[in-house]
Amino acid sequence: MVGLGEESSVSVERDRGRIAISGRVTERDELALSWILSQGVMTVDQIYRAVYSADGAKSLRIAYARVKFLESSRYLFAVHATHKRDRFFKATKRAQSLLLLKKYPDVTRALYVPSLSEIPHAEILTEIRIAILKSGKHANEPMWWRSEGSLMEDKAFPKERFYDLMPDALWVTKSGRRIAIEFERTRKGSTRIRKKIEGLERELNRGDRAFDLVLWVSVEGAYRDLKAVLGNRETQTLRTVDEFLEELKGE
Repeated sequence: MVGLGEESSVSVERDRGRIAISGRVTERDELALSWILSQGVMTVDQIYRAVYSADGAKSLRIAYARVKFLESSRYLFAVHATHKRDRFFKATKRAQSLLLLKKYPDVTRALYVPSLSEIPHAEILTEIRIAILKSGKHANEPMWWRSEGSLMEDKAFPKERFYDLMPDALWVTKSGRRIAIEFERTRKGSTRIRKKIEGLERELNRGDRAFDLVLWVSVEGAYRDLKAVLGNRETQTLRTVDEFLEELKGE
């Protein structure tokens, strides 16, 4: 059994030989664990693009090696989804304890495993967060992205004003603008959509509002329904997933 901060040894295949992967949890590993804890679940590819590629690693192999070590050391466990072959990884209580010990921000959320039907939703939200990270269009602070679970755990966030209308995430831009992100993957009835739009609009009209703009991001099927109900509201905008990801690549 490996204790917190202790070392173990893991070997992984590379080409014809074998390389030894350090058993020490690195700062990059800790950052990866904090991302996974925040997002709920992530694939190795997402973990690589969010964290390990920043070190100049041009191959997924380093991410696979580190995830293998973190899984064998009980910081992660695999979750199998039905919509794709890739395994998703979930942080454990052990990982959360390590991050709390290292005083990482925003890691107190209750551990939550998305249901199989919720994993595709979590996957796209992670893609949105990674795209914002790569674009550089975020505040220069550790908590420029807050997940719904994080907001629910935050005693300072006025969650009592939202009930079941909590946004999926809160993004702080480089200019300091606070944008609530709502991702819609499936079509919902107009009554339910209108209730959430009007609830978020009430928040936006408050002097002590928790965010300054609502960004609705949706798949094609849900887009038409949202557009019909949203109309031309100035403080609530709508983009398809592809439109938003493309916009992030621009200036």
